[in-house]
Amino acid sequence: MKHLLQNKLISHHQHGFLSRKSTSTQLLECCADWNVAMNIHNNIDVVYLDFSRAFDSVVHSKLIAKLSCYGIDPALLSWICSFLSNRFQYVNPYRCTGGT
Repeated sequence: MKHLLQNKLISHHQHGFLSRKSTSTQLLECCADWNVAMNIHNNIDVVYLDFSRAFDSVVHSKLIAKLSCYGIDPALLSWICSFLSNRFQYVNPYRCTGGT
């Protein structure tokens, strides 16, 4: 994380996974921006995206190559490779969907 921050590889708009910046602070910042826009009668467009499953759709080899290009420490890169290796996803057929 130190490397990413020092080399400005993470936007200052990033929330979550950063010290003192969470999804709650992101929501507060958005609400403040929306209030300012409404007070000066600007239009506001909001798009909500759900990336909860995006990680599973990332091509892990491309992610590793990109991290390597960013200069991630080789030991950390090895750990990430190990973490991503031999991972499988399955759907629990008994999960309650809330429907009848």
